[in-house]
Parts: sequence; C-alpha cells; structure tokens
Amino acid sequence: MKKQIPFKKNVIHGHSCESMAELPDGAIDLIFAGPPYGSLINYSSYAAGEQHYKAHSTDLPQYITSFQTWFSECFRVLRAGRYCIVNLGTIRENHKTIALPFYAVSWLEELGFSFQFEIVWDKIVGGRHEARNFLAHPFPGRFTPNNRVEYLLFFKKNPRKAFAPRSKFYDANIIPLTDLFKREIANNVWHVHPATKRSSPDVSHPCPFPPEIPERIITYFSFPQETVLDPFMGSGSTAIAAKKLGRYYVGYETEDRFRIDAERLIAKYKRKYMAI
Repeated sequence: MKKQIPFKKNVIHGHSCESMAELPDGAIDLIFAGPPYGSLINYSSYAAGEQHYKAHSTDLPQYITSFQTWFSECFRVLRAGRYCIVNLGTIRENHKTIALPFYAVSWLEELGFSFQFEIVWDKIVGGRHEARNFLAHPFPGRFTPNNRVEYLLFFKKNPRKAFAPRSKFYDANIIPLTDLFKREIANNVWHVHPATKRSSPDVSHPCPFPPEIPERIITYFSFPQETVLDPFMGSGSTAIAAKKLGRYYVGYETEDRFRIDAERLIAKYKRKYMAI
C-alpha cells in the first residue's frame, strides 16, 4: 500500500485551485465543487461592494480553459475510485441558453473522469422567473419556463477501482435508511430550498450553498475521518458540513473577504459543537 504523504487539513488556502501544490497526488477522498458560472458574477467586484453582474457575454472558450485547468488538478489530487461532484446551472443571455452542465460532462471526461449519474437540485423557490413575460403576453411561442433547478454531476476517477476495502464496510459505517432517504434522497431530484439572507444572515457570499446539499453528499460518499476538498470554498458550507460529520476539509478561495468570513463561520461552529 502506498504511503500517504502528510498535508495540512482543516484549512482554506487563499489562492486559486488551478494549482493545488499543497496537496499530494491521490490525497483527497471526496470533492464537492461549485465552480463560478462563466462571467455571470464578478466575485471580486461583489466582495468590494461594487457592481458585480456581468456587462458582457460569457467568453466560453476562456471559461473552458479555466474549467479544465481547475479540474485537471482535481483529478490529480482525488483518490482512484472516489467521487468528484460538480454543481452547475445554465446561463441565460442574449436570447439563448448556455448549457454549462451538459457541456461539462464532455469537458470532464476529456480529463479522465467517468460520468456516473446526475441529481437535479430543485430549489423549490427562487431561480430565474422567465414565465412572467408569458403572463403579460400569453401567446404561442412566447413561453419560457421559470428555471428553479441546478445540476449535481457525479463523476468518478477510475471507476473500476473499489470505493474502499471491505474492512470499511461494517456496522459503524452503516447509513440509516430514514424516511427522508426513502422519499427524497434515494431519487435523482432533490428538493432543497436555496440559502438566503434570511436563512444565512452571517454569510456574505452571493451564492451560498444550503447546508443540506454538502451534508448529503459527504454522508453518502465518504467515511468518517476522510478528507473533503471544496476547490471553490465560498461561504464555507462544505467545510462546516465536513466538521459536523466528522470529516476533515481542505478548501481554496481567491477572495480574502469570503475566505475570512468562511473561517469565522467554521470557528463559530467549532466553538458551539466541538467537532474534529
């Protein structure tokens, strides 16, 4: 068995995940990534309190280059047989839709990932309210539905490799088959309200994850004491979920404001619940 090279855990690195030199090859047990949607939001401007929505079209070739740089590093640091879950939604601009989730499957397969399945995240509320135009002009050809979904795309690195040795599968690691699992989690549509300013008043990030999403993913795709990577840490939801569930975390975040806020929220959680 290959000896594991030690690396720092429970840390958010303040730079881009395009180079994760702090992490050895195959060091990570699970990746949950919510990459930025092209140039839809300028996160640096948002963090500075400036106008942050894009004023120009998404540069798709440039985005593809960045995307593949990020995830080639993710592929390198992920253990064989383990999962990388990518959250993406479509972008609507200039009377067309850029189907990032569907493009991403081929982009990631080019890097060596194997697509396994998708889960549709139904946000229940919010999203793009595009049907309102039809309400004002209810004629054929005018209808565009409201968009309240994003996609969780599940990929594996070397799917022929066992997820874990048989010794890992014993009673202490059994996941309870709750009513929530039977009616909701077992299906490939998850109904989870998005995080809002009201539900997450301490969060400054414009796109925080509701805690239910990373908690479900970490529960069903890692063991206690393993390490979860979030290459776009943002508000820190993945790190807090990892702590809550007895895992370690590693994150990357380019914006100092978001990183500092995430570390503050993680510390607040640790003081309250005394996780690992």
